[in-house]
Amino acid sequence: MENNRRLNFRSISEWIATGFFLGQNGFYKDEQIPYLEFGPNFKWHYSPQEITFSETIDMFAYILKKVVTSKAKGKKVLLPLSGGLDSRTLAAALKKQDNIVAFSYEFSNGNDEVKYAREIAKTYGWDFYEYKIKEGYLWNKIDNLSDINKCYSEFTHPRQMAIIDQIKDLGNLFMLGHWGDVLFSLPQISNNANLEEQTEYALKMIAKPGGVDLAADLWTHWGLPGTFNDQLYNSIKRHLSTIKIEHPQSKIRAFKSLNWAKRWANPNLNIFKSHTNMFLPYYEKSMCDFVCKTPAKFLENRKIQIEYLKKYAPELAKINWQEYELNLYKYKYFNSLYLPKRAFKYFKRKLYPEQIIQRNWELQFLGSKNEKKLEHWLFSNKLLNNIVPYDIVEIYYWKFKNSDPVKYSHPISMLLTISVWSKKFLNIE
Repeated sequence: MENNRRLNFRSISEWIATGFFLGQNGFYKDEQIPYLEFGPNFKWHYSPQEITFSETIDMFAYILKKVVTSKAKGKKVLLPLSGGLDSRTLAAALKKQDNIVAFSYEFSNGNDEVKYAREIAKTYGWDFYEYKIKEGYLWNKIDNLSDINKCYSEFTHPRQMAIIDQIKDLGNLFMLGHWGDVLFSLPQISNNANLEEQTEYALKMIAKPGGVDLAADLWTHWGLPGTFNDQLYNSIKRHLSTIKIEHPQSKIRAFKSLNWAKRWANPNLNIFKSHTNMFLPYYEKSMCDFVCKTPAKFLENRKIQIEYLKKYAPELAKINWQEYELNLYKYKYFNSLYLPKRAFKYFKRKLYPEQIIQRNWELQFLGSKNEKKLEHWLFSNKLLNNIVPYDIVEIYYWKFKNSDPVKYSHPISMLLTISVWSKKFLNIE
């Protein structure tokens, strides 16, 4: 097919392996995808100041409060809350505001994630709404979702699509905590890592094993020279080489922010943006510059956010952190304090096994109704087979069903995404 000579199979293979396009690549050779305007639009660097940790906490508090309160003024703020630190930190900066509507969501038959958010909202007397992400919601949303994200990243991660119609009219500004976990933690890579070691680290960070398998098989089918593994390694190395930062940990953070944020997170953030205004404090230039000027040792293990909460919002620091099921005063003692509880939960699961939903693909791909919808997209769309041969789709669906559903959920999600893309956006010539 003439059109296939225009498809950028190299970048599509990277997209399949990772879930997003690197740089400004897209599905076609002759296109450069513009970055979405909401950022982070910033020239990354590492220029640590001579500053104490206490001064760093106060500086962070000043910047965060200035950023969020100026944007919140005159708005009805929609604040998604979770059991993590990023949204909790925003809540602390907004605690004197009376124009906040908080909400949270969790999987049906999943872990109780909403309880942390409920407690945060109750602490400040905010209106609070909670929702369940239901089985199979994707199939009625997939057409609209593909219009929003243009299939630049896959469909099974953005849970907000399930409930956006229920929350969009509760306020007029979404304030989101995305990217705080990247800015306020350090990649676990040596300060002396050379470019090759940085490339290996970044490769393991972004590549999904099942996705790499599928990309390698398609690389061979498409008759591309060399191997896909070499292609992905060299592509990551090339992108890292353009980042003029000597400090390896900061360079990896910049790589992630330039690629993962802009090409994986942002397309699905459009779900919020397409319904009302949106603001991301951690994307702000002043926040990114603060991180780049902060000594790396202060950015380890979420220390800045934790100490900020303990100093400026101790009422929130007393609420359990979901990752540890302990509050911010006790989480360091996780292994000793929580060990008996962990042992009890382990033996309970062994004695009384139950299906706990932990990943969105479990709600969208498993069960007879979901399988019927999924199989329609995988096996009844001939346009997909102009790009991916039917037998390769069959092989990976079999692996998902019979071998390792966790590993192969990613390639199945990418096959679903490219199937939808081929039906809606493939230009047949």
